[in-house]
Amino acid sequence: MKRRVLIYRITIIDCMKRVFYVLPFAFFAFTAHAQLTSCAQTLRLARSTYEQGRLHEIPELLTRCLENGFSQQEKVEAYKLLCLAYIYLEEPAKADEAMLNLLRTDHYFEINQTTDPAEFIALYRTFRTHPIYRLGVKLGANASQPNVVSYVPANGGTSKYSAGISFQGGVAVEVPLNKKLTIDTELNFVLKTFKYENKVTYDEIATGDPRNFTITGKENQTWVTLPVILQYRFLESKFNPYVGIGASLDYLLNATNKFSRTKEQAASLDEQSLSLNDYRNRVNASAILALGAKMKVTGGFAFLEVRGSYGVTKLNDAADIYALYAKTLPTGGYVDGIFKMNTLSVTLGYVYNRFNPKKLNK
Repeated sequence: MKRRVLIYRITIIDCMKRVFYVLPFAFFAFTAHAQLTSCAQTLRLARSTYEQGRLHEIPELLTRCLENGFSQQEKVEAYKLLCLAYIYLEEPAKADEAMLNLLRTDHYFEINQTTDPAEFIALYRTFRTHPIYRLGVKLGANASQPNVVSYVPANGGTSKYSAGISFQGGVAVEVPLNKKLTIDTELNFVLKTFKYENKVTYDEIATGDPRNFTITGKENQTWVTLPVILQYRFLESKFNPYVGIGASLDYLLNATNKFSRTKEQAASLDEQSLSLNDYRNRVNASAILALGAKMKVTGGFAFLEVRGSYGVTKLNDAADIYALYAKTLPTGGYVDGIFKMNTLSVTLGYVYNRFNPKKLNK
């Protein structure tokens, strides 16, 4: 059986089609490279023209490449040359416009006190150059510990609380007031948890022997918090350490408790779940003290913060405690203390700078 072999012959027309297909891309690449090279040469020429004092020629030299052709770094240098030229040509409105374009191109531009002309430095200082606000997110963990104000002897026992670990996250808006002071406002979703134990000793009716009756529980809370903190940066360095002081308005979304009862020489009760929403004050306030550090990363700051939150208001009162005890008496008799909530948290986050350069009013 003979095999049939197909042979494709490349004709001149095929070659021309391929050339015409590739040619536009090669042309555009060549044109772009030529334009970049030409604009780099234009910037060098403008620099030389400025040094020779031919200031009136600089705007015409730079206009085309400022519209399209300069890299960001080249554009910053071009606007600086343009600004200097207008300063010495005594055209303040155009100098202001060039400075504004410079600051919009590079939000982090800084003057050089040693080499920059005094007139340029003076003009720079008439503009708003710092971020107007920062937007960010934060995530972390917290440890919550009830601060017991008093115990109500509903069952004559003794109670104790222990801290629990949980998580939190939120969004932040920072408004820099100056180089050292910043107002930080946040909206956080916070989970809190802690453990509880109540122990009662009583005499057995039949024998008169002492017996221990223990209730253990774990309370889980869900909060929305709105803290406002004044941050003070006390050292300008790579990590920019700061302290913060403020207050927080907190709203309790939900509170539940899982508790169980054990009794010596008697059957234990299985774990039960109970909603505490009717036995907790929903709106609470806290005082805040924070210590943190911020490190510049791209267009903002990455930060680490340790924060202590001290409960100012009580989460319950005596009436809540007796009502809760009465409700749970058939299944063990859960007894709270009157308490406030203290929290220690560690968070990581990032805030992004938002700029809006403008000429300041005199």
